[in-house]
Amino acid sequence: MKKFIRTLMHCTVVAATVAAATVAQAQAWPSKSIRMIVPLAPGGGTDIAARVVAQYLSEALGQQVVIENKVGANGVIGVNEAARAAPDGYTLVVGSSTTMAANNFLYKNPTVEPLNDFAPLAMLGTIDFALMVPAGSAINSVKDLIAAAKANPGKLSYGFGTSAALLCGEIFNASAGTTIVKVPYKGSPQSLTDLAGGRLDLVCDPLGTSLPLIKAGKLRPLAVTSAHRNGLAKDVPTMAEAGMPMEHETWAGFFAPAKTPRAIVQRLSAEIVKIMSRPDVQARIIDTGFIPRQFGTDEFGAIHRLDYTRMEKMIKAAGISPE
Repeated sequence: MKKFIRTLMHCTVVAATVAAATVAQAQAWPSKSIRMIVPLAPGGGTDIAARVVAQYLSEALGQQVVIENKVGANGVIGVNEAARAAPDGYTLVVGSSTTMAANNFLYKNPTVEPLNDFAPLAMLGTIDFALMVPAGSAINSVKDLIAAAKANPGKLSYGFGTSAALLCGEIFNASAGTTIVKVPYKGSPQSLTDLAGGRLDLVCDPLGTSLPLIKAGKLRPLAVTSAHRNGLAKDVPTMAEAGMPMEHETWAGFFAPAKTPRAIVQRLSAEIVKIMSRPDVQARIIDTGFIPRQFGTDEFGAIHRLDYTRMEKMIKAAGISPE
């Protein structure tokens, strides 16, 4: 019995020492700049919104939060790098319902397990997508698009620069029974430029990212893929209103590598939620096309887990085969 008590006391001392070390580490953090990986090309809505949050997070933490764009494989490269980073609070990544969920079912042999490899910090927001055609296109509605695609199977093309845009295009094909050909791009800005130039027939991309080209009269939105009309373009119908019951809404948020000390995770979560609650930040985030949300680590984690399962079911139901 005495031996058991001594062992128990030893374990207690060790646990207390580890806990004290963890608290001390968290209190000393951050002592240097923090990198925030954005696994998408610069200039898109997610990149711009992340830079807004990084600016205010730098002020809150007293250390520079530096954006690093790690582009490639529709977000896979940046996410992989973040997963391998030291869990010390000095590497964050902006993940989404595609890079942290859908990609594991869109591509064969995934190299990360998002639910196990990352600690959710806080949500950035949700984002509505829109089906868009060149302003000079003869296609003026979703019905026109479906009719044109069925009359010319395999001849119309849609561009995508992210997995979210790819998923939107493939869900549309599956729902409408069309065979619009997919054309990959390094990022959304490039696909939208080619769409405005008439080198593509269609792009399904975040409304906020596309808005400058829409306002410039170079693109025409046919419908938004959300359940309700978007405040940035109230005259654009939803897919349901356009005669096709299809929805595609995504989210983005901030993650740290798994095993990042809980105290650091909670600090980051609290600071980001405070930032996302500021009216001036919300106004800037809305301009990027996001609908700002204030979900911390626990709520965001629950959403992530639910969406992981939902994405798997949605991709299988759409008949999309992993590439």
